[in-house]
Amino acid sequence: MRIKRLQLNNRKIVIAPIFRRLVLSVVCLLVISSMITWETPSSARQPIIRNIFTERVEFASVYLDGYPLFQIASQDVSFSDSEPEDSLTPLERRVERVERTLQKIITTDFDPKTLQVGVATLNNLTVIVASDQENLDQQVIVTVTELDAQIASSSVENLAQQWSQIIREALIKGWEARQPEARKHQLTTAGTILLAVIIISALDVWGQKWLKKRFSILKKRLQKKAPTSLKSKAPLSPDDMGQILPKPIILSSRFRQQANLQERLALNIMLQRFLQVGLIWLWFSGIAVVLYVFPETRLQGRDILVIPLKIVLIWVILTLIGNFILVQVNHRLKEWVEQSSIITEDSQRRVLRASTLLEVLRGMIKFSLGSIGIIWFLVWIEFPLNSVLTGAGILGAALTFVFQNLLRDWINGILIIFEDQYAVGDLIEYNGMLGIVENMSLRITQIRTLDGRLSTIPHNQITVAHNLTKDWSRVNFRIEVAYDSDPTVVIALMKQVAQEMAEDSDWQQDIIDPVSLIGVNRVAHSGIEIMMWIQVKRLRQLFVEQEFRRRLKLAFDHKGIQIGIPKQSLLFPENTQPLSDG
Repeated sequence: MRIKRLQLNNRKIVIAPIFRRLVLSVVCLLVISSMITWETPSSARQPIIRNIFTERVEFASVYLDGYPLFQIASQDVSFSDSEPEDSLTPLERRVERVERTLQKIITTDFDPKTLQVGVATLNNLTVIVASDQENLDQQVIVTVTELDAQIASSSVENLAQQWSQIIREALIKGWEARQPEARKHQLTTAGTILLAVIIISALDVWGQKWLKKRFSILKKRLQKKAPTSLKSKAPLSPDDMGQILPKPIILSSRFRQQANLQERLALNIMLQRFLQVGLIWLWFSGIAVVLYVFPETRLQGRDILVIPLKIVLIWVILTLIGNFILVQVNHRLKEWVEQSSIITEDSQRRVLRASTLLEVLRGMIKFSLGSIGIIWFLVWIEFPLNSVLTGAGILGAALTFVFQNLLRDWINGILIIFEDQYAVGDLIEYNGMLGIVENMSLRITQIRTLDGRLSTIPHNQITVAHNLTKDWSRVNFRIEVAYDSDPTVVIALMKQVAQEMAEDSDWQQDIIDPVSLIGVNRVAHSGIEIMMWIQVKRLRQLFVEQEFRRRLKLAFDHKGIQIGIPKQSLLFPENTQPLSDG
């Protein structure tokens, strides 16, 4: 039975990464296939005018039911001073007039068998007209001009014949798409698409729930393996603190395990976002395809998805790049930590710096890729960046003045992090405030004080910060004994207690030097103050000091050494007479 459970667990371990890779592959295939299949006949060009100037000539395509038919041209592209800025250009008005005429012909229920589309002359201009023998009177569709012929590199007569044939085929095709049988097929196709969207959406939601459960499991594992950060959200006992600084090799191993779990968490989050964005994109695509099925809404269906598709593609590409960079950074930091796994002093420090650098670099990568994504999107939609860049100098100066404190935060944050002034997990003192560094970014440092408060400090305000736990810490111990005590005996006794504590198996791993400095610090009427320094490992000074005080008190009691007590002397003159009762 136990063997079967182990086999099932192993299968789950193997299936989990396979499932993640499968989901990622499906998402990537959907994006790539959409890019490949997007160039359909109706979407070969956007239905907006695309101006290409050659000798002040612009041209654009005429569409019917989402399909481009032919291109017409216009020479006058300038606006008059009296026209508003949002007025249509002559070319746009001409395109709109031709497309409206074609739509009007289709709605007249003409007879496709007797439909005639031909070339005629009207007011010495070559025009294309359409009519049938029943419901459709002769309609002028478009005038073929010399500019049109120049754009097509043809004569007016030949171009008119070509256009007339194209228009007749497009009108018959549009008429057929509006017949009952075609409508039935369109409704069936639209229903099938909506059903497929609903089924895929259900699978997507199930995948998100499964990933959320896996995220909770991985997060719990990560919290259990948190190696060196002081969990200051709740007070810690000495037993808890004893696990803060294990041996260097164990420390490096724990950091490696933690880094691996962080990679898996990052991949989990990325897959969740892929599924979330994929669900939104799926419904956009479903609605767009349903609209695309019907000829009247074919262009609108494509337009619904153009901008969201561009945003999704940019997000997918930049997300993949960002996660690839983060994985590489994570690997490099793990190698950097493992290189110092033999050196005790350096390994502990590198583990703290690695976690801090990883968080800061993650923020910098996200900000950089976000900026690149915005610029990429603006360029893709042909946004006029020249006008933006023109005022960039003035805007940049204004933003520099407005956000000067933010810039100072970033600059100071870079200096603090890369100079290793302190890192996440260090005990620092700033402006009289003592606490553990719980979170760092380029802008702020968050400190959890000893009473549990979380203080947020902008980096531009940090001028002097005292790091009490970089590489090692120290117990600054002072005690005042009675004035008549022998300081030599007291000093020898304190050395003995410190040495015995350093040799104790419960405390020897925390004490680096039991007596760094000892001597008489002050002599006063209250007694003799003895000062002693004990060098200990980082974050262990409070607990070593508490235990040393306890042992020293017992030693003083055993040797009969008294604690200093303030004394006062009262002097009375010799001729002082006692007060009489009278």
